[in-house]
Amino acid sequence: MKKFILCLLMAPLTVNAAPFGLEWGEEFSLYGEIVQKGIYTEVKAVELPKHDLTAESYQLVGTPEAGLMNVLMKTFDYALFSAQLDSVYAELEDSLLENGFKTTKFTPRNTSSYQCIFQGNCIGRKLEVNHNDGTSAVLEVMIKDRDTAYIQLEYSTEEFVTEAILVNN
Repeated sequence: MKKFILCLLMAPLTVNAAPFGLEWGEEFSLYGEIVQKGIYTEVKAVELPKHDLTAESYQLVGTPEAGLMNVLMKTFDYALFSAQLDSVYAELEDSLLENGFKTTKFTPRNTSSYQCIFQGNCIGRKLEVNHNDGTSAVLEVMIKDRDTAYIQLEYSTEEFVTEAILVNN
């Protein structure tokens, strides 16, 4: 009986948990339409097992051999300087940090700079984090135009990041 309880307690620690109720390495084609992009399989989804109500869509990426390796969530559009955009960003940032992610880099927004105002070259806030299990995440405000932005949250396995670096070199 003690061994059975020990196995139950250890099971959550050994699961390869990914965000939104998914698992790294699992088959993900059942969540939407499949598109083959080079060596990767991409699935566009509008709902996942643990759906985030701020999400407009998701993009799942992986290979048939390795399964799920990358999850990207895009929120609905917000007014660029709205309290709602700031609130949703803060909630997502807090969630990452509460779940054990550690900040590796933060880039503040430049929406009041000369580059943004006169040249339209605007950058939103960007937070890069890593987890002890090798998962990395990037939380970023993506500016569509002078008045509109959305938030993008991308999670990647260590293998996906390594493959992306190798492909780009």
